[in-house]
Amino acid sequence: MKRFHVHLHVSDLGQSIAFYSSLFAARPTRIEKDYAKWMLEDPRVNFAISTRGNRPGLDHLGFQVDGADELGELKGRAEAAGMALRDEGATTCCYARSAKHWVTDPQGVAWEHFHTLGNIPVFNDAQALPAAAAAACCPTGAPSVPVPASGAAACCGPMAQNPSNAADKEPSMTSARSPLNVLFLCTHNSARSILAEALLNHMGQGRFKAHSAGSSPRDSQQPHSLGLQVLRNAGIATDGLRSKSWSEFAALDAPQMDLIITVCDNAAGEVCPIWPGHPATAHWGYADPSEGDGTEAQKLEAFRHTLHAIKHRLELLVALPEEKLLGQTVLQSAARQLAAG
Repeated sequence: MKRFHVHLHVSDLGQSIAFYSSLFAARPTRIEKDYAKWMLEDPRVNFAISTRGNRPGLDHLGFQVDGADELGELKGRAEAAGMALRDEGATTCCYARSAKHWVTDPQGVAWEHFHTLGNIPVFNDAQALPAAAAAACCPTGAPSVPVPASGAAACCGPMAQNPSNAADKEPSMTSARSPLNVLFLCTHNSARSILAEALLNHMGQGRFKAHSAGSSPRDSQQPHSLGLQVLRNAGIATDGLRSKSWSEFAALDAPQMDLIITVCDNAAGEVCPIWPGHPATAHWGYADPSEGDGTEAQKLEAFRHTLHAIKHRLELLVALPEEKLLGQTVLQSAARQLAAG
């Protein structure tokens, strides 16, 4: 038998628990520091709320089933209809271990189909692991279909909506919204990711806030000197740029990212931390301008060429209409489509 599933992001867990407990005339069946869940019988609904998203509103919908056969039936139905489907198999999320797959509707709303296998004491198993041992966030060859963020513990990608009038009109992100946080990753965080961070902050017009990091940052924390030179030559500020570890952004008190973009093939294949909020991910590959021999002028030209290649793609990102930036699944699809262009 199937149970409808709704997951919302909320800004105040205690206040929301009080509201929904009154609405449902029932206390949650599970409460954690960042999560609460009601297993309602009339109607049969698994209703969950959490504070782990970037913005309040709908995260995803879905069906919870009682067994593997029902889950297989839903998967077969989706495949027969040609739906974009991501099969996560057995994974962990929302204080439970489940077998699940995802589909995405034409509006970009994620639907989770899952069979709960058991409870766990943390939001997902990856929280109990060191960041370097956590599930991969951006595996090589990730599918291009709009699905929730990849990784063994991936779920609950934020879907930005205005809960006060979502039934009346399409959700919108106006200039009054918080800037979209974008994190650029490269192994040493000294060249390509630094160029991307500086460029997007220069071009973002308040709609984007760019950051960068790497798995093995430079010990000196100094970006490549030629990278800084081409940025200054282009009139782009370099104040505050430094080479830093991606672990700074995996901490629970770090600013939550909306989009994570790897800009080198090594970083795309590395095991990443579990990012708070399960942001959208994409891979934009660029050749390393710091590699190879040549004169100083030739090396500088390589950096200039990389700067312009990144700038071209960021121009397309910045030009996206607001509806293309709404929610994890839609944003992920748009960012990955830009990689193919």
